[in-house]
Amino acid sequence: MLQGKSLTWLGRRHAKKVKGLYRAAVWGASGMAGGEVLRILAQHPSVEVACAVSNSKKGQFVWQVHPHLRANFSNLAFCNTDEGLSTGADIALLAVPHGTAVPIIESCLKKNMKVVDLSADVRLSSSKDYEAWYGHSHPNPELLSKAIYGLPELHRDDIRDAVLVSGVGCNASCCILGLYPLALMGLIEEARIEVRVGSSEAGASPTIGSHHPYRSRTLRVFEPFRHRHLAEILQELSLKESAVTLTMSAVEIVRGVQMLSHIRLSQKMSERDIWQIYRKAYAGNPFLQLCPAKPAHLRFPDPKLVTGCNNAMTGFALHEDGRRMLVVTAIDNLMKGAAGTAVQAANLMLGLAETEGLTMMPVYPV
Repeated sequence: MLQGKSLTWLGRRHAKKVKGLYRAAVWGASGMAGGEVLRILAQHPSVEVACAVSNSKKGQFVWQVHPHLRANFSNLAFCNTDEGLSTGADIALLAVPHGTAVPIIESCLKKNMKVVDLSADVRLSSSKDYEAWYGHSHPNPELLSKAIYGLPELHRDDIRDAVLVSGVGCNASCCILGLYPLALMGLIEEARIEVRVGSSEAGASPTIGSHHPYRSRTLRVFEPFRHRHLAEILQELSLKESAVTLTMSAVEIVRGVQMLSHIRLSQKMSERDIWQIYRKAYAGNPFLQLCPAKPAHLRFPDPKLVTGCNNAMTGFALHEDGRRMLVVTAIDNLMKGAAGTAVQAANLMLGLAETEGLTMMPVYPV
């Protein structure tokens, strides 16, 4: 939805505090995305962690699950949902499994908490689309019409006014951020997309497909045509499903998503025109970067170049016929694909600069 949507539900409620910090309650804090939210907030200048909710880990110290956070959260223990709701937090960030967020969203809103939900539960604006893509009816369709899709690069102003913001699919984020400059100009006639994903995308609980002994040293296609994140891509870029194919491949990395999209443009373009389109679209977006045309090995981004940071990098090449184009985008799936974008949205909802707590540099080499 390139035009965005306004939100009047519950009104505008994001006046800045004059003194003190905002307080955030983190649900699903024992998982990978939840742990990444905690890592970001550990260094955030204006938001502190009010509680780390994990019903399954209640009573354990956070550092026992996330040992890299021991120096920052030496005394913080996981609590349960009831305790999380009683903290009086200003905002809740929900990194819970898909299909489990709606009751928590409802409870948090009743407690006057703003909510960023990292799951897929409120990403789609249509209950009909939700049922078509997720295979069952939505438990509270009203939430779908009230939630703002949580990609600040497309919906920055609406997110500022929101009390409920969805998370974004990591694969969808990578594709949308790489392609929206072309979509804004109506230039995408057809897109054949391949997304290469690391193992952390599958989360902390191993499955036969994600468990390391079975996944290591593989190049495996696990979805040939129609991953559920395609629904977000179509929604946000206003594309028809008949014009887009999304193939998903598992590759030998832990963190990272790389999109390769073969585009057929709706009209003949010059490379100079494409550069101007991308530069204009990316201007004013602090986490979007264009790769240089030279040297050749840096023209297309490797996920290694964004590991641990909230950046998205995009490179492209135009065929000599002026109609065929390759667009490549890379993100860290746990940062720009999940926790980083969630905190970016939370910053906007709280009236803060969207870059607060997110200015970390990528780790390289990894």
